[in-house]
Amino acid sequence: MNTMNRVKELAAERNLTLYELAQKCELSYPSLRQTEKRNGQLRVDTIERICKELGITLSFFFAEGGNLEA
Repeated sequence: MNTMNRVKELAAERNLTLYELAQKCELSYPSLRQTEKRNGQLRVDTIERICKELGITLSFFFAEGGNLEA
């Protein structure tokens, strides 16, 4: 799974830009953009911070095809 694509998908479902999400999670936006540009993966602690802010579990984050409507 591409974790950056999943983050962007979840942010879009909440009408948030990647920049807005980074601010809410107190993450570095430039670091997220670099990870995205390099097709890299996010660290688990970063994913945990994002999940906490979005009010979802790690298992929901990694669930294939998981979305808010489900």
